Amino acid sequence: MTDSRRVSQKSRSSTPSGQHQAYDGDAFVQHFEKRGAREIIIMDPVGKPIRSTVSQRRTYNYASLLKPLATMARNVVRDLDPANDVTFMRLRSETHEVHVSLNTEFILVVIQKLKRKAK
Repeated sequence: MTDSRRVSQKSRSSTPSGQHQAYDGDAFVQHFEKRGAREIIIMDPVGKPIRSTVSQRRTYNYASLLKPLATMARNVVRDLDPANDVTFMRLRSETHEVHVSLNTEFILVVIQKLKRKAK
């Protein structure tokens, strides 16, 4: 086994079940990092994390909070107009911006740290 393989395997962390992994050199992750993304979480439609670039604890924390919020938002929109559906949500705080893309096959969460404006 070469040294580069050892390094790449050590940089990936997984849960005992092997379903949650952090990907450091992944092209998918690099694509979002170029645009300022700090954290990326991919969940299945049920809200179970599949892939993540953050710690397991933080991943499950985001998943447990965002999945019910997405479900509530989807229900509100469907109550107002049954022909519509939520496909994207954007949440913004003073320090971070959370983008949630809802799909029938997966849920993509991208968290960006906001740039401070000079006062």
